[in-house]
Amino acid sequence: MDIDRVERRDQLSVEEFVKEFLEPNLPVILGSHFTSTWAARREWVSDGKPNFPRLLELYAHAQVQVAECDTVYFSDQKRTTMSFGDFISKWHSNSKLYCKDWHFTQNSPFSAYRPLAHLSNDWLNLHCDSEAAGDDFRFCYLGGDATWTPFHEDVFRSYSWSANICGHKKWILVLPGQNHLFTDGLGNWVYNLMDYDKQKYPRLSELKTLEIMQSPGETVFVPAGWWHQVINIGDTISINHNWTNEHNLHRMYARLRADLDAVKYALRDVVDMDGFDEHVQVVLRADSGTDYWLFAGFLESMARIYLAQLQAVRDGGCDGGGRLAAFDRAYRSPDALRLALGHIANVLGMLEDDPDACRIKDLAVKISRLNEQIRQALM
Repeated sequence: MDIDRVERRDQLSVEEFVKEFLEPNLPVILGSHFTSTWAARREWVSDGKPNFPRLLELYAHAQVQVAECDTVYFSDQKRTTMSFGDFISKWHSNSKLYCKDWHFTQNSPFSAYRPLAHLSNDWLNLHCDSEAAGDDFRFCYLGGDATWTPFHEDVFRSYSWSANICGHKKWILVLPGQNHLFTDGLGNWVYNLMDYDKQKYPRLSELKTLEIMQSPGETVFVPAGWWHQVINIGDTISINHNWTNEHNLHRMYARLRADLDAVKYALRDVVDMDGFDEHVQVVLRADSGTDYWLFAGFLESMARIYLAQLQAVRDGGCDGGGRLAAFDRAYRSPDALRLALGHIANVLGMLEDDPDACRIKDLAVKISRLNEQIRQALM
């Protein structure tokens, strides 16, 4: 991959975003005017700083996760749960506290933002909402100067986007395909790109990276599989989503397959035990947050939605609204519906050819039936 900078776009259509950045899996910075109508930018900020009185009025009693940026906890930072009000009271007395992964839209009547049209094709959160899972991948981050997030890859090899409400962020993005440079002999990745053990990671200096300085109002699109580290410059608030869609299903499956191989290797001494394949899935879910059954269920959930919308288009000539109404029109046209179903069918085909999926009772039958339904619908 030959890329030496991250483009900054003040004008970009949805179609251009898909063609130039989403499909080729490349990062981009979207200019501040894209978020200029967000209520969060008006009400959460005063004179370029967090508007603490208004934030407390809206969220004082919400429960939030707060990271201690100077305390390592495995590959992350030590976290504590507290009320948002308590966090704000500690903000300036402890500059190392960072509110992270706060599901601030849950149980809140305040409409702080609406995802950009470019980023609206969000299957991950659509699935969460459809399944009434009580969880989502919509977050808010709040922290002072020099608070930071350690080096990581986003969950499930999803995409992410991050919109700065106030403050600045420094991003260090690592181009894909360099895992051998930032992992040790045991497969552990480096925790901090700015401060690391050179004997443990002797080739880290060879990493090809891209650096971004994100300004207030700007939105960074982080492609799937791009490891990154983020540092706040000044008091900073951001709204973030993890998300995925048809363009990324094959990467999600590849990550899941790699995680499964790692679990099988760890359990290699008990490979002959009864129910080994089912046990592997249990450990996979515990380690990775998902397993083959859950991934197949995600594909089925999205396929059902798209099959219903495609049928609605054929029956009445509508544009495929319904559950997809929040998506930009470019993502729910008849051609887009068929394209999405085609991508689902391709990944289902990968699962059909996966010997580990075939050995899980009833899963192979479920996958084959769903894939056949999609093929019939696309004929």
